[in-house]
Amino acid sequence: MLIEETSLALMTAPRLEPKNRIKNATFCTAMKRKLRLVVIKDHQNYRCQCTAKVDPWGDHCLGCPKNHKTALSNSCRDGIYDMFKRLLPVTKMIYSGAQLEKEVANIVPTVPTLKPFDLSIRLNHLLTQGAWQIPFPRIGFDVVFIHSNKRAPIDPSPEAASYHESDLRLREGERKKFARPRGGTNAISGKTLTPDEVIGEINDANQCFIPIAIGPHGEIGSTFRRFWDGSDPMPLPAFDDSRPQARRAAVRARSLQTPWNVLGRADERWKADRGKALFGGSHLCALPSTWAKQQLGLVCTTQISNHINTSFNYLVYNPNGAGDRDNCDVDDVELDEPGELEWKWVDVDFLDGHRTNRKRNTTPAVSVERTPTSAATRAGASCDGNFSLTRSR
Repeated sequence: MLIEETSLALMTAPRLEPKNRIKNATFCTAMKRKLRLVVIKDHQNYRCQCTAKVDPWGDHCLGCPKNHKTALSNSCRDGIYDMFKRLLPVTKMIYSGAQLEKEVANIVPTVPTLKPFDLSIRLNHLLTQGAWQIPFPRIGFDVVFIHSNKRAPIDPSPEAASYHESDLRLREGERKKFARPRGGTNAISGKTLTPDEVIGEINDANQCFIPIAIGPHGEIGSTFRRFWDGSDPMPLPAFDDSRPQARRAAVRARSLQTPWNVLGRADERWKADRGKALFGGSHLCALPSTWAKQQLGLVCTTQISNHINTSFNYLVYNPNGAGDRDNCDVDDVELDEPGELEWKWVDVDFLDGHRTNRKRNTTPAVSVERTPTSAATRAGASCDGNFSLTRSR
């Protein structure tokens, strides 16, 4: 609720700009999650496709491994790419958008087909007046979303007690990106690298790696936030002794050589070069920092809400009660278990009333019909989630 970026995106981003406009259904879900209101009414009558219970706030829909997050990650990557394309030239870190790259290869010399970065900045070391002097040839970013239904590992260190649970989960997501789970093999030479050796080659090439950890409500991990607005990062997480290169990469991401406080530098350069000109074309985003916060919040909150809305299409209706388990902690959940004929797969669109039966049964299927409560609801201006249940014959 107190996240500045999402608040700016929902309340102050100027809607005269078409890309700042949010669809009614997306805005509805985003506002309900931000205010922690009920998103799914009658949630006790539904379960996820992993057989777990569905909570009223949509947290499980975001965290369930059955709801693949590839589209969510790619959409956020593209949004951050578009934002960097306009923001970073103001800071004199780059001179054109051509220096931004998405999932580029040839990062790891031994296995050139690997693409360890979702997004990267290719830096030119030109001695131009006012240029941001950075000692790295490339800074890479990788987006990771944090589950909302899994707790962070217990940290026995004294400083961990002063941080919120969401901050610890974000740090754990960053640690997993530094300690990547997969290595790679060169198809021509046949040489194989372990995951830590892949990070080691990135370090040896003097490249910087910054994971972008995004929480279920649009929170940002401390490593990227240091790069973003200069905030102090959290203490380093504990790395296994078999992952020395992962720790080396994490230390480099927080070093003084790595750029930090991009927003502060952007404001400083904009005022020096353009004076009182409005960066975003409106008094609501006069400075680059305000505009960038609005865009980052817009990307995070809209894509998370769209992901949750899409996951509604795969909820399972059970007229007899809730799901079998509180959460799903494994990826290989069997769905077609004996004695499940009372469960019906229903493609439930909570937003426009479209529904189709996805699984045929010999017993009568259960459909979900929406009962609009007002003309505004029928026009799509509101999403109350009110439904009436009827049996099809």
